[in-house]
Amino acid sequence: MLWNDEAFLISKNKYNENSLIAEVFTKDHGKITGIIFGASSKKIKNYLQIGNQIHINYSTKNENRIGYFKIEIKKALSPLYFDDKKRLSCITSAMNLIKLLTADSQANPTIYNLIEKFYDLLRSENWIKNYIFWELELCKNLGFDLVLDRLVEKK
Repeated sequence: MLWNDEAFLISKNKYNENSLIAEVFTKDHGKITGIIFGASSKKIKNYLQIGNQIHINYSTKNENRIGYFKIEIKKALSPLYFDDKKRLSCITSAMNLIKLLTADSQANPTIYNLIEKFYDLLRSENWIKNYIFWELELCKNLGFDLVLDRLVEKK
């Protein structure tokens, strides 16, 4: 099976001397896990940052086995916030939420669009308040809707 898609890098783990097992959230295929060979090379290593938008070519022999990624950078989004610890923590938190709460290989274009909106809200002035509402929207779209009217007493 071969396909290509746009994706956000949501996690990475060292595999061998110079390979990674990476999880990405794609536009058309959802959360996918694959191996990136040669990930420690100078050419690729610098843009394999959590949260970066990448273009992937995915290949696998069958759907039950882990596949292989060939990647190219589309937008280096995370390095813009390396000097800002709070925004960088929000990027890490958002990507971990997506990693933990989404199902494997289930396309969800709404979540992909929310990730794109996330980077827009990081540029805004009231980004912390907007991030909280973004998190609530993410949870709502994943089926964890909080009915705040029932949780808070109004007086």
